[in-house]
Amino acid sequence: MPLFEENAAILRNMEAAGSDLGPSCSVDFSHVFPDQASADAFARETEQEGFSATVEEVDCREDSWEVTASKNMVPTCENITYTEKHLHALAQAHQGRADGWGFFRT
Repeated sequence: MPLFEENAAILRNMEAAGSDLGPSCSVDFSHVFPDQASADAFARETEQEGFSATVEEVDCREDSWEVTASKNMVPTCENITYTEKHLHALAQAHQGRADGWGFFRT
Protein backbone atom coordinates (compact mmCIF):
# COMPACT_ATOMS: atom_id res chain seq x y z
CA MET A 1 0.00 0.00 0.00
CA PRO A 2 1.44 3.42 -0.91
CA LEU A 3 2.53 5.58 2.03
CA PHE A 4 -0.15 8.24 1.44
CA GLU A 5 -2.92 5.62 1.51
CA GLU A 6 -1.41 3.94 4.57
CA ASN A 7 -1.30 7.26 6.45
CA ALA A 8 -4.86 8.10 5.37
CA ALA A 9 -6.07 4.77 6.76
CA ILE A 10 -4.22 5.33 10.05
CA LEU A 11 -5.75 8.79 10.43
CA ARG A 12 -9.25 7.47 9.61
CA ASN A 13 -8.83 4.76 12.25
CA MET A 14 -7.60 7.29 14.81
CA GLU A 15 -10.57 9.54 14.13
CA ALA A 16 -12.99 6.60 14.29
CA ALA A 17 -11.48 5.69 17.66
CA GLY A 18 -12.27 9.15 18.98
CA SER A 19 -9.10 11.13 18.33
CA ASP A 20 -9.68 14.79 17.55
CA LEU A 21 -7.60 15.51 14.43
CA GLY A 22 -8.56 19.18 14.46
CA PRO A 23 -6.04 21.81 15.45
CA SER A 24 -2.31 21.39 15.26
CA CYS A 25 -0.41 19.14 17.61
CA SER A 26 3.10 17.82 18.03
CA VAL A 27 3.62 14.91 15.64
CA ASP A 28 6.51 12.55 16.50
CA PHE A 29 8.49 10.91 13.68
CA SER A 30 10.71 8.01 14.79
CA HIS A 31 13.93 6.98 13.07
CA VAL A 32 16.52 4.32 13.86
CA PHE A 33 20.28 4.40 13.35
CA PRO A 34 23.18 1.96 13.68
CA ASP A 35 25.26 4.20 15.97
CA GLN A 36 25.15 7.30 18.13
CA ALA A 37 27.18 9.45 15.74
CA SER A 38 24.66 8.90 12.93
CA ALA A 39 21.73 9.53 15.27
CA ASP A 40 23.28 12.72 16.62
CA ALA A 41 24.02 14.04 13.12
CA PHE A 42 20.43 13.43 12.02
CA ALA A 43 19.07 15.06 15.19
CA ARG A 44 21.18 18.19 14.60
CA GLU A 45 19.98 18.43 11.01
CA THR A 46 16.32 18.12 11.98
CA GLU A 47 16.73 20.73 14.71
CA GLN A 48 18.12 23.13 12.10
CA GLU A 49 14.83 22.59 10.22
CA GLY A 50 12.71 23.52 13.24
CA PHE A 51 12.04 20.07 14.73
CA SER A 52 12.72 19.19 18.33
CA ALA A 53 14.74 15.98 18.52
CA THR A 54 15.52 13.41 21.19
CA VAL A 55 18.18 10.74 20.84
CA GLU A 56 18.16 7.57 22.88
CA GLU A 57 19.76 4.17 22.86
CA VAL A 58 17.21 1.38 22.57
CA ASP A 59 17.58 -2.29 23.42
CA CYS A 60 17.86 -3.84 19.96
CA ARG A 61 20.51 -5.84 18.18
CA GLU A 62 20.39 -3.80 14.98
CA ASP A 63 19.72 -0.07 14.63
CA SER A 64 20.15 0.50 18.35
CA TRP A 65 19.77 4.31 18.36
CA GLU A 66 16.42 6.05 18.00
CA VAL A 67 15.74 9.68 17.17
CA THR A 68 12.30 11.17 17.59
CA ALA A 69 11.89 14.34 15.54
CA SER A 70 8.79 16.27 16.60
CA LYS A 71 7.05 19.24 15.04
CA ASN A 72 3.80 21.07 15.65
CA MET A 73 1.52 20.67 12.62
CA VAL A 74 -2.05 20.04 11.57
CA PRO A 75 -2.18 16.22 11.35
CA THR A 76 -3.41 15.86 7.78
CA CYS A 77 -2.42 13.01 5.52
CA GLU A 78 -0.63 15.46 3.22
CA ASN A 79 1.41 17.06 6.03
CA ILE A 80 2.35 13.78 7.64
CA THR A 81 3.24 11.99 4.39
CA TYR A 82 5.35 14.90 3.10
CA THR A 83 7.21 15.19 6.41
CA GLU A 84 7.68 11.43 6.75
CA LYS A 85 9.20 11.19 3.26
CA HIS A 86 11.43 14.22 3.81
CA LEU A 87 12.76 12.96 7.15
CA HIS A 88 13.27 9.45 5.79
CA ALA A 89 15.51 10.89 3.06
CA LEU A 90 17.50 12.82 5.68
CA ALA A 91 17.78 9.70 7.83
CA GLN A 92 19.08 7.65 4.89
CA ALA A 93 21.85 10.21 4.41
CA HIS A 94 22.97 9.28 7.96
CA GLN A 95 22.61 5.48 7.57
CA GLY A 96 19.17 5.52 9.23
CA ARG A 97 15.58 4.83 8.32
CA ALA A 98 12.08 5.93 9.27
CA ASP A 99 10.30 3.86 11.91
CA GLY A 100 6.81 5.34 12.06
CA TRP A 101 5.00 8.36 13.47
CA GLY A 102 2.39 9.20 16.06
CA PHE A 103 1.05 11.82 18.45
CA PHE A 104 -0.65 12.04 21.78
CA ARG A 105 -3.86 13.90 22.43
CA THR A 106 -4.86 15.00 25.91
